[in-house]
Amino acid sequence: MKELLAHWQIDGTATTLLLLITGFMFFTKGFSKKTVAFATLLLVALCFFSPLAVLSSHYLFSAHMIVHVLLLLAAGPLLVLCLPPDGKRFGTFFLFLKQHPLAGWLTGIGTMWFWHVPVLFNSAMALSHHNGLGIVHITEAVSLIAAGILFSAPVIHPNKNYRLDALSGVVYLFTACVGCSLLGLLITFAPPGMYRHFLSMHDNLGLNKIILQSGITQATDQQAAGLIMWVPCCLIYVSGAMVLLMQWFKQKEEAITYAE
Repeated sequence: MKELLAHWQIDGTATTLLLLITGFMFFTKGFSKKTVAFATLLLVALCFFSPLAVLSSHYLFSAHMIVHVLLLLAAGPLLVLCLPPDGKRFGTFFLFLKQHPLAGWLTGIGTMWFWHVPVLFNSAMALSHHNGLGIVHITEAVSLIAAGILFSAPVIHPNKNYRLDALSGVVYLFTACVGCSLLGLLITFAPPGMYRHFLSMHDNLGLNKIILQSGITQATDQQAAGLIMWVPCCLIYVSGAMVLLMQWFKQKEEAITYAE
């Protein structure tokens, strides 16, 4: 375990991504919400500079899935929460997402499905390691964060004018849970070896011994990745839907009380 914890890294691709996110927050005045901004940058640093990044790139499909989930369902939404409540930044765009929620829904769910089609996943990972080509890696990361922004904005934007009504939000999140659950199920029960990238990687850092001692095989790694896509993602969506449902009931009660 000590060997793994020692593998923090700094590379140009990850640094570029962090600078892009920092620039986005400066442009949108996101640093006015210091706690959320700090949490966003810390999360991105964890995904790309910590030992999790090493495992994600070279050893474990499940670690790669953790990074994807964190980018789509945490980093993207946190960037939305960094937006000022006055709604002046990208107001027309967020209003469009409210009026056409299918656009945000398809972007969020579709992006996650796209990057986990086995042939695309294997090709993208192979390209990202070919001659240090970082463009594929950063494209993948940016697309997931952007998809997280587009997907989450209609339900958590700080300006209520850009949010869906409560019941529409419940349907929006519940169907997203179904979409991610299907992907998670397919990955969990797919034949081992479909995501073959990690089988071809050389153990340059000497971590395979630690992984094998932990009882992680290629089959269990793929199953764990599917379960990470399935259970935590669906839990987040369902929890959000429950919050919106409670808000709807509260609004109805207040309307009845006011009418009386």
